[in-house]
Amino acid sequence: MFVIDPFSGVSGDMFISAFLDFVDKDELIETVKKVIDVDIEIKKVNKKGILANKIDINLRENFSLSTYQEFKELIKNSNLNNKIKEDSLKILHLLAEAEAKVHGVEIEKVHFHEIADYDTIVDVVGASYIINKLNLKNNCFYRPINVGGGFVKTSHGLYPIPAPATAELLKGFKIFYSNYGELTTPTGGAILKYINPRLIESFEYSSISYGAGEKELEIPNVLRVFKLLNEEENIYIVETNVDDISPEVLGYLHEVLRERVRDLHFIPIYMKKNRPAYLIRAIVKDNPKEVAKIIMRETGTLGVRILKYKRVVAERDVKRVKVYGEEVRVKIGKIDNEVIMKKPEYEDLKRLALKLKKPLKDLYLEVIGKLE
Repeated sequence: MFVIDPFSGVSGDMFISAFLDFVDKDELIETVKKVIDVDIEIKKVNKKGILANKIDINLRENFSLSTYQEFKELIKNSNLNNKIKEDSLKILHLLAEAEAKVHGVEIEKVHFHEIADYDTIVDVVGASYIINKLNLKNNCFYRPINVGGGFVKTSHGLYPIPAPATAELLKGFKIFYSNYGELTTPTGGAILKYINPRLIESFEYSSISYGAGEKELEIPNVLRVFKLLNEEENIYIVETNVDDISPEVLGYLHEVLRERVRDLHFIPIYMKKNRPAYLIRAIVKDNPKEVAKIIMRETGTLGVRILKYKRVVAERDVKRVKVYGEEVRVKIGKIDNEVIMKKPEYEDLKRLALKLKKPLKDLYLEVIGKLE
């Protein structure tokens, strides 16, 4: 789990940069490019003596979108992973909803005057990728947010900081003011609102990462992220027994739930009078009632059990190993800095095995050997 510390505010690019050390950078870039044709450079910069990650974005095509509807259609028509697409659209909706409320217009007619740029698409999609990879939704913490101070120039004139849309998005969050202009942007506010972090006073952590902003300030213009020590987190088991359902319905249920659950099991069981049946069991991080309703609608079962558990989660990292001139990603699992698992990604091994016509199990051992 993570603690987001916006002591110098938060914007979309700062959010992405701050979490770069904890995700696969190439996969992040590939995900963004499914929506918009950009070049993304990831580099290290110095902010008041602090070495921080920074992303630079260069557009490779014309971009003239300005309305919520146009932004939404661009994401909807992309071939993003369904969950990342869903989260991107929800963050974008929060932005449009705040603008609509402030200016008194219908949400579908919202024009993003201040943020109508390709950067916003990159920020929203990149943040959604990170949220999914690191399971941040309803599962992280934050420290008080520096919104800056003074006034910001907009198409409507000078607005007090936080700008009205940002202020709308940060309802319920603990904020504070400083003298450095606009530090928290509407996009940064929308991302925070969507992931819904909880305020935290004290914590133990294992590592720190920094994401740089554009401005040069008297304070380091970075978003700081703390990675907490291994600890327990809540999960839910959503389950029911069914004895009058066809395998085709179970197969369809698997497709429907695939992007909504951590894992899904269909376990053969015997019920009363030795009737063969299935125990449907879904492992869910959040929204267990939503998953329960889907199971009930698809199967016709009249009751679903929701059980709350705690689990201990290992720290996860991804390393890249070169074998025969090809990169293979290896997932590393740690508990209290002790490595407990090294597992090459199956798809990378499969691609290499087919190309070289070598047994997959032999390549597995070669990749693991490179890590020793």
